[in-house]
Amino acid sequence: MVKSKAWQWEIVPKDDKYWNTPAAEVYYLCENWKDKGYKQFLDMGCGFGRNCIFMAKKGFEVTTFDLSEHSVEMTKQKAEKEGVKIKDICIADMLKMPYKAGSFDCVLAFNVIEHTDKKGFDKVLKEIKRVLKPGGEVYFTVGSKESYWFNNPACTYVDENTRIRVEDGPENGIPHFYIDDEDCKTLFNDFKIVSIKNVRVLTHYGTFSPHYHIWLKKF
Repeated sequence: MVKSKAWQWEIVPKDDKYWNTPAAEVYYLCENWKDKGYKQFLDMGCGFGRNCIFMAKKGFEVTTFDLSEHSVEMTKQKAEKEGVKIKDICIADMLKMPYKAGSFDCVLAFNVIEHTDKKGFDKVLKEIKRVLKPGGEVYFTVGSKESYWFNNPACTYVDENTRIRVEDGPENGIPHFYIDDEDCKTLFNDFKIVSIKNVRVLTHYGTFSPHYHIWLKKF
C-alpha cells in the first residue's frame, strides 16, 4: 500500500475562487441530509474549508481533517474569520481516521479518497463504513479510467487502478486511484448504492476531468 501524501496546498493561492466555493453537489446534499434528520457531518480532506464551512453555516455539527498542516490552518483561520463553529478539525490520515465507530450521519469526500492505491482504497472504504452510523450516507468522487492522467505513460504505474501523477502543481507525486463501470460492480458491495454517475467536469483550468460521483448508504 502506498504511503499517504498531502496535497501541496502551500502553492495554491489562498484566494483561489474554485477552492473557496462549495462544490455544486453540496447544496443538494445539504438539503437532502437535513430532510433525513442528519446532524453529525464529516468532511474528509477540508482543503481551504469550502465544503465544511458551508455545512456548518447550514446547521450541521461539523468535523473535518486533512493530511496537510497548511490546509488545516487555513480552514481554522477562515472559519474564525467568518464566525463559523467547527466542532473538530485536525491533521489526520484517511486510512486511519481518529474517530469512534458510528460517529457520523453523513460523510463527504470530494477529490480525496482517490489519493491512494487499490489496497488503500479498500481500507478507506472500510474506515468510512466504520465511522458512519447505521443508515448513514457517504458521497465521494473518484477519477475515471477515461482520464488523461490514467493513460499518460509519464505517470508512474502502481497497480491496475493506480497512477502517480507527475506534473507541476500541488498534486505532483500524489497517487490517484481510477475506476471504470466494471469496478463499480464490485467495489461497493458493503454498501447500498444510492447513485453512481460518470461525469465529465470542466475544471477551473479549462480542461475536462472525468470522474465518478458515488453516493452510498450504510446498511
